[in-house]
Amino acid sequence: MEEDDTVLDEFSSGDFSTAVQVSMDTHIPETNIGYKLLQKLGWKAGKGLGAEGQGRVDPIRIDLKDDSLGVGKAEEYMSNHISSTAKRKALDSEKQMEETDVQKVERVFKVIKKMEIEKELEQVKRAFYCELCDKQYNKISEYEQHLQSYDHHHKKVCVLSLILRAFVQDSLLAIQRHEGEYSTVKHASIRKG
Repeated sequence: MEEDDTVLDEFSSGDFSTAVQVSMDTHIPETNIGYKLLQKLGWKAGKGLGAEGQGRVDPIRIDLKDDSLGVGKAEEYMSNHISSTAKRKALDSEKQMEETDVQKVERVFKVIKKMEIEKELEQVKRAFYCELCDKQYNKISEYEQHLQSYDHHHKKVCVLSLILRAFVQDSLLAIQRHEGEYSTVKHASIRKG
């Protein structure tokens, strides 16, 4: 027990000059506390751990991981990378050169169908178009929200004021023309009379 205390005293005082560097390639020295403790419990050098010495003789190897990926994730990434880059992805033009007549007809049919769907969607979306603001909406909720917005009402007021201003100007021009005709008629009747 005295020996154990002296080893502890050496390390607690900060004197590591007598400490032996242990690695996976060298065994723990016989002066090590753990080594002595195992010997007191009945373990003998070169034997495995356990009641009958059936356990491991050598320590479990430690591989230091210097990345932040989980265990096995780097290998998964590498295998995915290799499988995905093993063959270059074919261009559409290359695919079209290798397709059969049936595949070509199917491809053309899909394109036509897609264009028809886009035209139909355009017709449906036309109901959500505000001509006043020249804005297209895809959802009825967006369209209704726009109709209740300040922006939409402000434009409506501006357009109505422009229409009213044009109407007033046209009315004033009509009145001026009518007064001009009335004055020429009045002057003509005064000359005759």
